[in-house]
Amino acid sequence: MGVVQLSNIKKSYANNEVLKGISLTVNKSEVAVIMGPSGSGKSTLLRCITHLEEPDEGMIIVGNHCLPSGEKLNRTRKKIINEIRKNTGFVFQQFNLFPHKTAIENVMEGPMVIKKRQREEVRQLAEALLHKVGLGERCNHYPSQLSGGQQQRVAIARALSMEPMVMLYDEPTSALDPELVREVLLVMKELAQEGMTMVVVTHEMGFAREVADRIIFMDGGIIVEEGSPDQIFLRPSEERTKRFLAKNEAF
Repeated sequence: MGVVQLSNIKKSYANNEVLKGISLTVNKSEVAVIMGPSGSGKSTLLRCITHLEEPDEGMIIVGNHCLPSGEKLNRTRKKIINEIRKNTGFVFQQFNLFPHKTAIENVMEGPMVIKKRQREEVRQLAEALLHKVGLGERCNHYPSQLSGGQQQRVAIARALSMEPMVMLYDEPTSALDPELVREVLLVMKELAQEGMTMVVVTHEMGFAREVADRIIFMDGGIIVEEGSPDQIFLRPSEERTKRFLAKNEAF
């Protein structure tokens, strides 16, 4: 059984149908990379997994937590959404750090507030995670004192602090200067090698080809094609995939 299971996920904004019935299973320790042109529904799909966007139709399962769409937000449904969010780490395009808190305070926030864990226990965890992402010496720095790449690594540590079943990344390097991209991708690569289940929306073709277990190509709100990196990059079967890769051939 997959860590994340999506069945017939649909989402529209007014008359714009962004997701047209997406079904997808991501297995434990799998790295699934979602690629596609802008506007294809990739980010919306990630946000639906954690119910930052509410699907119009379909079923979402994260671990043992199952949530069909379309029901009213009652106490039971809200509890399930909270459980899903506890089990998913989300790294956004923008870092979304608290500017008035240090790096370690940002990482400690979730376990203390949401999981109600003890401060000293959480501090030790946060220190270990910041060391893990290469920022052990920046624990007491504020976001304004960190580069964009360092801030995104703090954001990754913050997501890991919740000990999630799956990590979701929505274009995590798109807001970074080119020279800072590599340091974030290296952290993500190390997490993948350790067996972290990951769903990554990215235009970083080199990372996708090297790290992904499966490439999912989306366009126009549907999954056009999926397969191993070699299948997608070397032997794509769909014309839309071929055109996309031809425009992004620096991989």
